[in-house]
Amino acid sequence: MTTRGKHSLARFLAFATALVLSMASAACGNGQQDAGTTSIDTDKVSVSSAAAKSNVIIFTPSDGISISSHTPLNKWAKFAPAITKSLTNAGFQSKNIKVKADGTLTKQSDDVQDYVVNQLSTASDDTNRHTTLIVAPATSGNKGNEQYGDYVTNPADAATYDTEKPASTGNSTDANGNADSPSSSSSSSSSDKSTQTQDGNDKDKANANDEATAAKRLAKTLKLAKKAGAHTIILANPLAGFTPDIFVSMSTPRQIGALQAQQLVSKLALEKTTKMHPKAVEVMIPVGEDDDSTTDTSEAFAKEAFAGIWDVLQPYFKDGRAISPSKRLTATTTDNDWESVAFKASKTAEVKSELDARLNGSSKDSKPLHVDGILGMNDFVSSAVVDELTSLKYTGTAADINPEIEVSGIVGTLTGKHNLNKQAPPKPKDNKQDTTEGEEQTQTDGEGDLSWPILTGYGAYTDMMPDVVNGKQWMTGMEDIQKLSHDIAGATATIEAGKNVTDLSYVKAATINSSKMNTIHEKPMAISASNLKHLLIEPGYISLADAGL
Repeated sequence: MTTRGKHSLARFLAFATALVLSMASAACGNGQQDAGTTSIDTDKVSVSSAAAKSNVIIFTPSDGISISSHTPLNKWAKFAPAITKSLTNAGFQSKNIKVKADGTLTKQSDDVQDYVVNQLSTASDDTNRHTTLIVAPATSGNKGNEQYGDYVTNPADAATYDTEKPASTGNSTDANGNADSPSSSSSSSSSDKSTQTQDGNDKDKANANDEATAAKRLAKTLKLAKKAGAHTIILANPLAGFTPDIFVSMSTPRQIGALQAQQLVSKLALEKTTKMHPKAVEVMIPVGEDDDSTTDTSEAFAKEAFAGIWDVLQPYFKDGRAISPSKRLTATTTDNDWESVAFKASKTAEVKSELDARLNGSSKDSKPLHVDGILGMNDFVSSAVVDELTSLKYTGTAADINPEIEVSGIVGTLTGKHNLNKQAPPKPKDNKQDTTEGEEQTQTDGEGDLSWPILTGYGAYTDMMPDVVNGKQWMTGMEDIQKLSHDIAGATATIEAGKNVTDLSYVKAATINSSKMNTIHEKPMAISASNLKHLLIEPGYISLADAGL
């Protein structure tokens, strides 16, 4: 252990001991005094006045340096400023809001511990009661999952919402399960994969152990902060054994998959489709590389994403209204068959190769198969799909999918002249999908119509916005940063005023890793040309130039 670590630990233990003695003394001296000291007359104290004298410290993972526009808008570097702005709008003083970003969970747990020991230990009880720590636990990077952005809630941490009363904000510690899914997956991956060398196994285990230790230390530190009177809010991924005042759940793999599947159902009008004229749909789910220590996490993500997709699409495949050109999906496909549509996708070339294998047919002389819709999961995949569809000679734009849409109309919408409403695209022109009444529809194996398909993604990559506008990519998605920031600020101000957060409409009871928590969750946004102005340009996420206009 380093000298800094020993000193920090010593201060931490000293503070913990002093806090316990102080609480015991107060309890023995006057049991009623403590209750009177901590209670707040909620009828007299306004939320804004409480916010004005409160401190908020935000701890997030660092994004690293990226000068590329080929990255998701779902980045902590964008979320932290949004939370700060919402806090100031809610009455918090900018001088009392601090933001700290760390590259690893170990460094983050050190910084949180330093703050609790050095600041809360010397502050007055009143100051501590008006302090909120907002923490987004740092997680290991993943070559597959990072394509969606920074905010995804890991599969093991997904919330199950209750219809019962909201959970209490007490110091419950009965959460079980792993809060830091990548570290857990790294540990299991490093011990189970026989193809790795012993040195590689030892390194992975050491890294996993370091993160597990850091996660436990962070949870213990936050418990100590709560005992000192401070409030806590956890973002995205919870910490095992710790129940915060508020947990903010981000999009789960299942929700991301379901969002795109629902868009395909809507845009392809599958409800009105018959098995005589089925729609051809491909689902592409990326996973990490085999030698990636976090592959198990990526595969867990893929499995959960497919469950969300298949929950929406299965009825259409089962009754024949949807078919798979590559035959990867059939009427008998189940949730357990997710691997049939999963593929390694850490490089653009891998995505192109996968799509080519699915659509280009068995003969070099044959034309690619017709496809009506492609669910690409994220914009990294969908960007490569656009390139490969172009290479395979698929043609068309939004104007071809829906003749009522023209680029000039989209520009008019984005500049506020009028609204743009996309209609469901017409059925394919492929004669091989036409059958006489009473004949049974079969999979089309030959040459197909090469009109451009409906393509979905997620992440709102800036460099993909022109393709969203021109219809090459029908939709993308991202977290509703503004709404979440507003919710977080409102909940923080409510907590600081001593009011009941369960009275807020956006705070719900949820079960996470077997522990009930007060939870904030907003649905991810589905973004297309019709609402891009309202959702991305007006809030300032992108400019008209970013959209290719």
